[in-house]
Amino acid sequence: MNEVLATDNAELRRLPDRGRPMTMQHTDVNGIKIAYGVLGSGPPLVLIMGYRLSSLAWPLGFIEALAENFTVVIFDNRGTGASDKPTTGYEISNMARDVSGLLDHLEFARTNVLGYSMGGAIAQEFVRQFPDRVLRLVLCATMCGGPRATYAPPSVVKVMRELDGLTPEEIARQIWSVTYAPGYLENHRELAENQMRREIAAPTPLHAADLQYQAFAEFDCSNALPNIQVPTLVMTGDLDRLVSPKNSKFIASLIPGARLIVIPGCGHRMMWEATDECVGFVTEFLTGVVDGHRDNAASPVAQGDENPLVDFFGFFTPASEFFTNWPWMLARAGADSMTVARQSIYFGGKAQFGDGKPIILVPQLDSGLPFLLLSNWLKVLGYRPVTTSLSAKFDDKAVDDLIRGTTGRIGRKAVLVASASAIQLASAIAEAHSDRVSDVIVLDASRHPDVPQGVRAHFISSGWSLFPASAALPQVLRNIPIELIEARTKHA
Repeated sequence: MNEVLATDNAELRRLPDRGRPMTMQHTDVNGIKIAYGVLGSGPPLVLIMGYRLSSLAWPLGFIEALAENFTVVIFDNRGTGASDKPTTGYEISNMARDVSGLLDHLEFARTNVLGYSMGGAIAQEFVRQFPDRVLRLVLCATMCGGPRATYAPPSVVKVMRELDGLTPEEIARQIWSVTYAPGYLENHRELAENQMRREIAAPTPLHAADLQYQAFAEFDCSNALPNIQVPTLVMTGDLDRLVSPKNSKFIASLIPGARLIVIPGCGHRMMWEATDECVGFVTEFLTGVVDGHRDNAASPVAQGDENPLVDFFGFFTPASEFFTNWPWMLARAGADSMTVARQSIYFGGKAQFGDGKPIILVPQLDSGLPFLLLSNWLKVLGYRPVTTSLSAKFDDKAVDDLIRGTTGRIGRKAVLVASASAIQLASAIAEAHSDRVSDVIVLDASRHPDVPQGVRAHFISSGWSLFPASAALPQVLRNIPIELIEARTKHA
């Protein structure tokens, strides 16, 4: 069970003191292949990594130190590392089932679980679905999601979200500007560079990053946390800009008896910045052996010391208000996109976030302004819209360049969106670019006009205005599956 097999990235997984490569094997789990490794001995401890990162990202010293007391299980979430990278199944609830399937394969009936960032969301969902399988739970730098969570400011979200067209190294350098604490990179440049090299050895494709982001954005486990009965430790860095420490305090206030540690001087990557301290806290909590000098560091959080409605009204707009407010919200989208998104992605109490599809908007003279506002809104909802000119023709070189450039950069087929007056143009464009366009959506369609055979069309009728027709657009887009273009299929 504990024997490990080297992979192509064995040198990057080599542990500094033991001098032997970390093991990665594969098993079929929940309909896909999952890559995993096992190291050490003792009670099992599953480590669940966060957004976009594979198991290569765990600090080497962190894994080695934990392996002295635990049988440490690391694995690549779907979409990352050496695991399969499908275009479906990234819901947090399903990724929790990936973990359960891996435990079945390893024949671990019960285990300790540590989740970091998005991995902390998966861990929360795992204990919700499989409470009898968890011995103890550690949640690091994460949130419970939903309208009561505290989200990052727009400037930080932009850094994490706008990745298309960048190389893996450019993405890593862009993201670490908001994940490390201020001053860390200046003082530990070589460590950060070596860490980055390990992480980009198995880069995550854009479609998988988008789907993980969508899943994390829609995650909400807040109602389930008061029902968690297993001992729980919540850890955060006090300088975390990506997932505010307020989230950890709120989580700890909801889980009965949870203990909270706030590590001073650390950002989102607290386990990289304060590895020894994190190992000590985790080991003490999981084993019950507490050093005297750390005895008071982790303390139970009083239930109810956070008001669950503190941030709720700051960004939640009920669906009934949406139809009155959305033109105003769209007008503001360019200035503060994620604030607007927080107000507009909730319908019937459930978040609706996009999967990063490229959207080609095809306006006509009578729909120029509405489509400009629509472009802004689609962007804040998590899509990648571009717009043809008002005088576009299906055989224009500019249209061809726009479609090929956009889909080539993102690696997915585009969806065309047009008003009823532009259906013939949109259909002709879709037919001419069938290798790059998967679907056409027609807004404000009081009838279903004929479209060329082979063009997959969707019609949204409003009866009186383009605006309410556009309001129904996100649900239609969600039902259109991602289609990778030929050039990117080999990375799936």
